[in-house]
Amino acid sequence: MAQTFRPPATQRIYDVCVVGSQLGGVVAGALLARRGLRVLHVAHDDPGFHYADQGYILPFGPAVVPSPRQLPSAEAVLSELGLATDISRALVPSDPDFQLLLPKHRADLSRDPAILRTELRREWPQEAEALEAAFSTLGTLFDFAGFFLRAAPPLPPDGFIERREVKKAIKLASSAPGAPKEPVGVARPFAGLEDHELAQSVAVAHRFLTYLDGEPSPLSLVRLLGGAFRGTSRLPGGQGTLREMVRRRIAESRGELRGGPGEPAVATGFDIDGGKVEAVRLADSPDAHVARAFIVATDADRLLGLLPADVRESHAVAPLRGIRPRRQLVSVNLVVKHSALPPALADNVIALRNASGGDGLDNAVFLQVLPARREGRKGPGDKGSGGEPVTDERVVCASGFVPADVRTRPALQEAAARIREAVADAIPFFERHLIAESAPLLASPEAADLPPVHPLYEASLDEFLGVTGVPVRGPWKNLFFAGREVLPGLGIEGEFYAGIQAAGHVAALLGSKNPLK
Repeated sequence: MAQTFRPPATQRIYDVCVVGSQLGGVVAGALLARRGLRVLHVAHDDPGFHYADQGYILPFGPAVVPSPRQLPSAEAVLSELGLATDISRALVPSDPDFQLLLPKHRADLSRDPAILRTELRREWPQEAEALEAAFSTLGTLFDFAGFFLRAAPPLPPDGFIERREVKKAIKLASSAPGAPKEPVGVARPFAGLEDHELAQSVAVAHRFLTYLDGEPSPLSLVRLLGGAFRGTSRLPGGQGTLREMVRRRIAESRGELRGGPGEPAVATGFDIDGGKVEAVRLADSPDAHVARAFIVATDADRLLGLLPADVRESHAVAPLRGIRPRRQLVSVNLVVKHSALPPALADNVIALRNASGGDGLDNAVFLQVLPARREGRKGPGDKGSGGEPVTDERVVCASGFVPADVRTRPALQEAAARIREAVADAIPFFERHLIAESAPLLASPEAADLPPVHPLYEASLDEFLGVTGVPVRGPWKNLFFAGREVLPGLGIEGEFYAGIQAAGHVAALLGSKNPLK
C-alpha cells in the first residue's frame, strides 16, 4: 500500500514569535524586528481587509480612526517605523467627525469650533453656551490625559511598584500648568450635563469606539471622545490596512511572515515545558516553531483553545478566563445609489430613536457611508482596499450591538433585519434605490469562526482607571499579551499602547534595547 511521505519534524528557531493579528501584536513584532531580533509573525485569526459579495468589495464593519498625531503611543510607533507619512496620506478625513440623528435634532459635531458653535446654537439654543463649554473642557481633559499616557505608565499595573509608577504619572499630569482640578481618571466630561440629550448621545457614540462594555470610565470617555473630536478619518480597507502596513515592517526587517490578510496561518497549539512556552505548532507545517519569547495578540478564549488540556484548566491561566466578549458589533452593508442619500448625511452617523435609550440595537445604530467598489482590478490611486470605484453608488455600512452568542444564521438574519429597519428610520425610502444588501457574517461564513470584528468585553479582573483588562505579562515568564483585551477601554489607542508595552517586556527579557528608547 502506498504511503504518503511525511518529512521529519524539525525546529525553526526565532527570537520572538507573535501569534495573532490584532494591531498590538504586529506593533510589538515590528518594533522588535527593527531592533534586530528575528521575529516570526503568525497571522492567526486574520480576517483580512474586506469580503466580496454580489460583485462588490465590502467591509466587515465600520472603522473610525482618530488622528495618530493625537495619540502619543500611535505617534511614537508610526514615527519609529517610518510610517507616519504613509498613514497620514492614506487616511481620508471625515467632515463632520460625527453626525447625530435624533427624532427632533440633527447635529454635525465637528472639530472646527466655529461649526460646532453654529450647530449647538441652532439645535439647542438655550443650552448652547454650556454645551460649547463642555466640549472645550473635553479637549482640555484629553490633553492632560495625553500627558499621563506620554509618561508611559505600566497599564494594567502589576504589583506595588508598578502601581506607584502609575500614581506618579497621574501626579505629574495633574501638576502641569493649567491642569484641571480633578486628576486623570476622575475628571468626567459633560459634568452637570449628563441628562442632556446631546451628552447622552455622545456617550452612545463612545460605545462604538471602545472595546469594553459596562459603565464607561472617565478616562475612557475623555480619550476616545476627545480623540474623535480632534478629527476622525476612515482608512480604505479599514483597520486591516493599518495592521498590514505595520506588519510589512516585520518582513522588511528580515522577519518572517506566515499567513496574511484573509488567509490566516492556523496555530494548532503551544508546547509548554515548566515555566515557559517552548514552541507553537502550525496546521500547515510539521515543524515546531521555537522562540525565546512569545507575544499573543488574539482573544483570550482563542488562546485557551491552543493550550494543552491540563494547562487550560489550571490556576495559572485564571486571568484568561476572567475576560470574555459580552456583545459584538453586527453589520449590514447596503449598496445604494448616491442620489438616494440625503444631501446632508455625513460619513459617520449615530442614529438614535431616543437619546436616553442606551446603546442597544433597538435604539442605536452607527452608519458609515463609504465609496462603492466592485470586484476587479484596483482602481487608480487605490490605497489597498481593492476593487474598482463606482462613482454613482455608495455603501452604507450599518451596525449595532447584539449579544456575543448571536452566531446562528436565524439569529444573525433577525439582527440584520432590525438594523435594516433602523436604517429606514434614518434614511427614508432608501429601499427604492437599493442595489445590493449583504451581512458579513451571513455572506462570509468563515468570518463567523473568527473573533468578533468589534467585541465589547466584560471582565472580572482587577480594573485600573476603568480601562484595563488582562495583564501584559502572561502566566509563563516568556509569554506576553498585546491584544485589545489588555486596554480595551482605550480602543485603538490601547492597542498601540499594549504593543509598545509587550515589546518593552520582551526586549528586557532578551537583553535588547527598549524599542522606543
